Amino acid sequence: MKKPGPGEEHARLGLEHFRREEYDFAALCFESALKACPDREDWGQLHALAAANAVAEAHLKVPGPARFDAERLLAPAAAEALPDLGPPPRVSLLARLRRPLQNLFGALVTAVFDGLTVLLGKTVGYRGALWTSWYRRPLPLGILTLAYMRERLNKHNLRSAYPNGALVGFQPPDQMPPPGVERFRTADGSWNNLSDPKEGAAGTRFPRNARVRPPSAGDLLDPSPREISRRLLTRRDENCTVPFLNLLAASWIQFQNHDWISHGERTGEDAIEIPLADDDPIRLKFGQNSLYVPRTPPDPTRRDGDPPATHLNEVTHWWDGSQIYGSDADTQRRLRTGNGGRLRLDEDGRLPLDDNGIELTGFVRNWWVGLSLLHTLFVQEHNAICEHLASRYPEWNDDRLFQVARLINAALMAKIHTIEWTPAILPNRGLDAALNANWYGLFTNLLRRGKNRRTVAEIKVKNAEMGGVVGNPRRNYGAPFGLTEEFVEVYRLHSLLPEHLVLRSGAGGEDTERVHLAATRMAGSAKLTERIPMPDLWLSFGVQQPGQLVLNNYPRFLQELAVPGVPVLDLGAVDILRARERGVPRYNEFREELGLKPIVSFDDPTDDKDAIAALTDLYGEGPAGVSKLDLMIGTLAEAEDRRPTGFGFGETMFQIFILNATRRLQSDRFFTDDYNEHTYTPEGLDWIDQNDLKSVLLRHHPALAETGLANIKNAFEPWDPDDRLDPRRHPLRAHDQELKPDPWRGDRRR
Repeated sequence: MKKPGPGEEHARLGLEHFRREEYDFAALCFESALKACPDREDWGQLHALAAANAVAEAHLKVPGPARFDAERLLAPAAAEALPDLGPPPRVSLLARLRRPLQNLFGALVTAVFDGLTVLLGKTVGYRGALWTSWYRRPLPLGILTLAYMRERLNKHNLRSAYPNGALVGFQPPDQMPPPGVERFRTADGSWNNLSDPKEGAAGTRFPRNARVRPPSAGDLLDPSPREISRRLLTRRDENCTVPFLNLLAASWIQFQNHDWISHGERTGEDAIEIPLADDDPIRLKFGQNSLYVPRTPPDPTRRDGDPPATHLNEVTHWWDGSQIYGSDADTQRRLRTGNGGRLRLDEDGRLPLDDNGIELTGFVRNWWVGLSLLHTLFVQEHNAICEHLASRYPEWNDDRLFQVARLINAALMAKIHTIEWTPAILPNRGLDAALNANWYGLFTNLLRRGKNRRTVAEIKVKNAEMGGVVGNPRRNYGAPFGLTEEFVEVYRLHSLLPEHLVLRSGAGGEDTERVHLAATRMAGSAKLTERIPMPDLWLSFGVQQPGQLVLNNYPRFLQELAVPGVPVLDLGAVDILRARERGVPRYNEFREELGLKPIVSFDDPTDDKDAIAALTDLYGEGPAGVSKLDLMIGTLAEAEDRRPTGFGFGETMFQIFILNATRRLQSDRFFTDDYNEHTYTPEGLDWIDQNDLKSVLLRHHPALAETGLANIKNAFEPWDPDDRLDPRRHPLRAHDQELKPDPWRGDRRR
């Protein structure tokens, strides 16, 4: 028998502890193995991963598995006790006399621009030989083209997950709204639509933007999700970064996703097995023969004749801040102080911890320090809003202060995402103007600047481009609102994450430490915020750049991710598998469903010969191979010269953004019919109009005024210290200042 080499017994023992999820003991064993043989790179990797998992306490289930109970889900909609304020105040005589003239003017403008939108779309179109052409047009025509694209998607790509004639959640008709729901959001999202009380509520189905591709056993593993992850996702030696974004952009989108979408999680008793190749690094390093991926929790409300492949959303579909406030009344009560409308914070300004060392907040799945920063910040912001309201309305009680502050805080987050985050990751001049029009309307953008802009206009122009969506009438386009399975898929943006968080301090942002990102997960988040001052963490995120959304740039640590009950899981393979499991069409079929032309060969999205060879080898040659191309892989493969100017991702997934960026505002009563002083108060509307992410950060962390944050307008740009900012790193600045291109010229690239 061959005698074990130096350190091998310690390494084998470490691997056994690792498989048992005993990461602290595993790290000690690998440390001993490395002392005997310090040149073993594989042992060094295992030691770093075990140590990171130990810090994160990755074996703990946080939170527990999702339990969807049919009886509870199908029960009539209810609501927690909300303040009942009676009927709205009477409108003054002058306002009643003035309103018909305002409505007439608004209606005329609406009719003109709606007509122009349709005329332009039908006569000029928006598709070239393969890719869209809106961004090559002069700015006004580009915006109208985007509007036509959106109208076409609203007409053809809204598919309910419930049978025709059924209310959402199979609710009985003609229910009476409980007291208070006309004025305030409920915890679970019910009663936003008073005639369809569970529309958008937690525990209701994900609708569709495309026809369902019913999954089959053969489809799930053809080709192998793990092999696709290995060859097309695995990050090269160097992280390819986005020059015009900072790491806050990556944590922000996960923060928002947790407000909108979650299928929940299950234990591994019902799992999909992905066999591993003989040369697979996971097989060689960890001794595993397969990956086991728990299936998506089933929908227990299914009935005969239902649409295929339905799944439930664990959180509310609405843009209501549920990641902070929770999606059920019990969670919401646990997070409140019961005094002055405020949410719970410790004396040091951090979120309190639960028994597992995880921050207490509305949603904590897939937790890491990037989420902790944003949750803490907007809990602080909620409390600041409460104090502001209490100073104006000292007679208000705890409940009313809480509910109004929640409305204001949620709207502020929606505004930041609409006119800051999205233009930051898609810094295209036309799109920037279109997104600002979504919130304010082009009239306001033309007539007012900066802090003088007001969301609620005196004259309501119902056309979404000229008058904006927010504050105008609600529109559902004949389909109940819900965020879709396709929406879930296009937000698989894990490539934004780096392998390490580079900690910095001081106004100059000097490097002080590199932390394995896996060590910032779960319980590791609170351990990091306890020892590193919050301003330094914010600075670290503001300076570091995220990864590009391209092939072969997926974080390696996510391909060896530890989750409770599964010590090694490839999240890249899971991303591929989930779209197939949930019946989302593959790339070409997806494009056709959304009105785009299909690609013919793998060299249509990219000229990269290595990528084309890998795609051909994995999926096969000819039309049959192209038809198998997975949605996420196809979107990552779209090269820069196939993307609209300045885009951080490709145009295929952009179709879902066009549709849902407007729909999640336009379908929500609290952003449309009830976005007014009566619901939000005049002070609340001013708070939303006057603030952005930068002002929120400076309110709660004034020390950041001494950093590069002071030099930039959009907090998702790199926090560069020099006042003379490079337009390649700050393209949005070029839209506003001396670098501004001719607005009447489009992009003339291919």
